[in-house]
Amino acid sequence: MVRLVGAAPAGTDDAAERGVDPDAYRQVFRRHAAGVTVVTLEGVSGPVGFTATSVASLSLEPPLISLSVASTSSSWPALLVADTVVVHLLSDGQRDTAHRFATKGVDRFAPPTRWTRLPTGEPLLVEAEAWVRARLEHRVATGDHRLLVARVLQAHTGDDATPLIYHDGRYGTFTESDTG
Repeated sequence: MVRLVGAAPAGTDDAAERGVDPDAYRQVFRRHAAGVTVVTLEGVSGPVGFTATSVASLSLEPPLISLSVASTSSSWPALLVADTVVVHLLSDGQRDTAHRFATKGVDRFAPPTRWTRLPTGEPLLVEAEAWVRARLEHRVATGDHRLLVARVLQAHTGDDATPLIYHDGRYGTFTESDTG
């Protein structure tokens, strides 16, 4: 038996157009595990960064990624005018980094965060095992968020670290199964 959560009332055409309520939507996507990234960029008054689980590979030719950010995010004004970003793919040992960059009202680049600048000026988290530098090409209003599409200009991978994932409101990782 399928249980529908937050379904619109039956019998009204505009109910289907409205879609599910936000709580039901959140409830469903809490069950979707996502990789954890930190996005950094240069802002008007210094480095800007935030944790994001919405980053996705979008295209191989040309190499594109996408991510979304809330229109109300404190990082949005910097993203609106930035040319480039660095997307750091976090590993399991970087839960504190993910938490710090998801926390409002703190200096995310203060110690213990270890960072430097790329030759092109963007802030780089030095402990990231994998990262891409990308040029922002599209910013699209999508509901209460903005969808960003960026062309990957540079890519770096280090050791084969276990990825950090976000699922059901918690950070974690996975163990490989040899049943595959």
